[in-house]
Amino acid sequence: MSGENIQELAEKWLNGTATPAEIQRLQEWYHEQEAMLTPVPDAEMGARIRRGIEIGRRPGMPFKWIGVAAAVLLLMIGGYHYYNRPVLQRQMAVYVPREHQNRLLLPDSSEVWLNADSKLTYNETDNQRVVMLEGEAFFNIKQAAGRPFVVKAGPCTATVLGTSFNIKAYKNDPKVLITVATGKVQVQDQHQQLKVLTANKQIALESITGAIREKQVNAVVYKAWIDGSFEVNNETFEEVANRLSRKYGVDIHFDNSALAHCTFLASFDQAANLPFILSMLCKINNSTFSISEDKREVTISGSGCNN
Repeated sequence: MSGENIQELAEKWLNGTATPAEIQRLQEWYHEQEAMLTPVPDAEMGARIRRGIEIGRRPGMPFKWIGVAAAVLLLMIGGYHYYNRPVLQRQMAVYVPREHQNRLLLPDSSEVWLNADSKLTYNETDNQRVVMLEGEAFFNIKQAAGRPFVVKAGPCTATVLGTSFNIKAYKNDPKVLITVATGKVQVQDQHQQLKVLTANKQIALESITGAIREKQVNAVVYKAWIDGSFEVNNETFEEVANRLSRKYGVDIHFDNSALAHCTFLASFDQAANLPFILSMLCKINNSTFSISEDKREVTISGSGCNN
């Protein structure tokens, strides 16, 4: 089976659109590759992938397939050509679908919590400890003398030695947010160093204009999602809707575009479900919401913002 076909099947599996027959083909291919990779040095690599991934099941999806998905991406990303290379380039990617979160232990013992609809890519053999993030993650970095940890997220690059911080960099978000919990983080864009952030400092980089804004924050608020809480800190209804879509696996629409610009300040604990959160937010702006029968579509209606 060609690499292009495998990549297409893997993408369909990750998107949840693969048929049972396609999943079977992907599984057979994976076992073939796993057998061929047995002589490659570091034979416990596959086991480490599985040990490092702690993720909830998707409905009807066996847990072992989470490890298979990581391994499939491991074999494909970065121009992997097994038959043309004597040594495997161990580049790995972990993707977390909507409605899930993931705790990942990196080879250097650094910890990463991946939020819903997020992907982390890293090369296990890279001594510079460089990772690429699409989505949101909280990092707790293990200090290693002379080996900085680098996170590339959208237009930003964050460089650290030993610290903990949160990065929110979804593709369709208007800005990238980097929030430092402990230690220091050096932030730069494609052209220059922007800031050195310390604990409870945050930088926002506008994705289109490149404008930057730094402010003092309570970092606890920006990593609360790890424990299942849902904090809303002066965000627009559209920004909140995007977060709820990822957290609960729904699509949210506004029948009045003016509602999307309403702003909120709110806090919800782990016990709050989607209907409760929506009811509280809608009550603030005298709006209403409806959920489709399949519970995958939400429509918010109203005349506009009260604030």
